Amino acid sequence: MVEIRLESLRKTFGAVLATDAVTMTLKEAELSTLLGPSGCGKTTLLRLIAGFYAPDSGRVLFDDRDMTNVPPHKRNTGMCFQNYALWPHMSVYNNISYGLKLKRVKGMKFTKGAIDKRVNKALDLVRLEGLGERHIHQLSGGQQQRVALARALSIEPDVLLLDEPLSNLDAKLRIEMREEIIRIQRELNITTVYVTHDQHEALSISDRVAVMDKGYIQQFDTPRSIYSQPQTIFVADFIGQCTFVDGVISSIGDFIDVHLPDGQKISGVTTIDDYPYEVGEAVKCAIRPEDLFLIRKGSDDNEISGIVARTIYVGSELEVYFDVGNIHAQALLDPDAPLKEGDPINLYAPKSEVMVLPLGGVHALRKVPGHYMQDAEAPSTTEVSA
Repeated sequence: MVEIRLESLRKTFGAVLATDAVTMTLKEAELSTLLGPSGCGKTTLLRLIAGFYAPDSGRVLFDDRDMTNVPPHKRNTGMCFQNYALWPHMSVYNNISYGLKLKRVKGMKFTKGAIDKRVNKALDLVRLEGLGERHIHQLSGGQQQRVALARALSIEPDVLLLDEPLSNLDAKLRIEMREEIIRIQRELNITTVYVTHDQHEALSISDRVAVMDKGYIQQFDTPRSIYSQPQTIFVADFIGQCTFVDGVISSIGDFIDVHLPDGQKISGVTTIDDYPYEVGEAVKCAIRPEDLFLIRKGSDDNEISGIVARTIYVGSELEVYFDVGNIHAQALLDPDAPLKEGDPINLYAPKSEVMVLPLGGVHALRKVPGHYMQDAEAPSTTEVSA
């Protein structure tokens, strides 16, 4: 098992910034996900870990071994690519054994018996027993993905790298293969880095999630913390759904009081320990739709008044879209709630569920004492690449 440490990684392609100020530790035997929209830098970061790219600055360490300048074939990583990258003219067996035939251990090749043993072990692990002689075109998409996974695992890597491995599968197969990846990762206790743009996939499969945008790690934490305590507006918006309300801080105590443009006031909490908020500071308040209610849960709940714009019945819930001044908001309410377009609506949100977030994105975190972004270079305005 290997722990991966990334220290101040920066990678550019000409004038284009791909990743910057990436500092985090991917713990051994955990599945860590790099999550973000297209072009956020997650695949670039995965390729820096694999050794396909060399960073402009910073270091990649496996345990205490500096791997920054070590070529890919000497890092003992197994990688699954988005398009599987299988040889169509080869059998399943030969696809899986290909890397083993090239691999050297202390300068020596694997024997045929050793290769057979590893290939059959990998086939058993991905539940493709008896399919070694089939050709790739005879397999379903899910089976092809299992072959790609078996090939990566056959070399018994220290680190498993998965680049959007389920993106080419239909919804049912995605769920099936997601469960298989979880099973295999836990069975082998292998340090795994998984790239996806699917937030549901990331939250359901990961021990920890790194949310990326514009080349920066916006937040790296457990799925529960990412959802309930987002540290930037981007994270709150990208993970799940949120209503955002602009306002200005009027007082700071046990709760942060924020005045809204239409004269209403709401109170909430910070999700960032030690963030130095100031009275008069412009902020955004984020509220999850499931944290808005038609009745009070507590005597000091926030009360938010608006006008219903639209309702959508989705079976177990009623999606209610309403306007608070010029702000468009959303709530998930009881499906039998008697609401229709144009109705006035009063909703209640517990103060502890209203998240007060600073403006400025990840770079606002430079103000937090001890945060790694304090030592990062000033942000670049150059466009970010994938």
